[in-house]
Amino acid sequence: MSLSPLAAIRFESGDIDGFLTAIANTPAAQGLRVRGALQTRGAVGGECHCADMDLTTLWSQRTFRISQPLGNGSRGCRLHPGALAECSSFIEQELESGADLLILNRFGRGECEGRGFRELIGKAIALDIPVLTAVRPTYAEGWAEFGAGMACDLPMDIATTLAWFANLQEARHAA
Repeated sequence: MSLSPLAAIRFESGDIDGFLTAIANTPAAQGLRVRGALQTRGAVGGECHCADMDLTTLWSQRTFRISQPLGNGSRGCRLHPGALAECSSFIEQELESGADLLILNRFGRGECEGRGFRELIGKAIALDIPVLTAVRPTYAEGWAEFGAGMACDLPMDIATTLAWFANLQEARHAA
């Protein structure tokens, strides 16, 4: 089992948000400080064909609407970069009060292009806080470049992911 403090769950389908919620709940129930944000989707409706996307922070339960309506004719990404930046800044403030684990909903296009949660991930690693995220195959190459040999990939398996975190905690306490 890798002791890399930077890990991603590789996924193509399945309920990755439910999976990450289950992972977050386990150390939180043990009294550990889990920070980060997970995604939820609202109902499809209005003038756009897509559902609204929100990020809810794990610690304070603050919700950020990260999608923006672009209208029925839109084909581009509906992600609202300003809202994502605001969420990232908010979580960074939470990290500074201490954390045992940072969980972020995705490493995606924004992160591959140097935006999104990329700086927040770097800040967490600098603070010696392990980071867990999720990566679709589309962004696997960008993830590998970002991780530059210090990141590991984990299967979408609760026991394996919790073992990764437990091993990191053990190593931190032994040091």
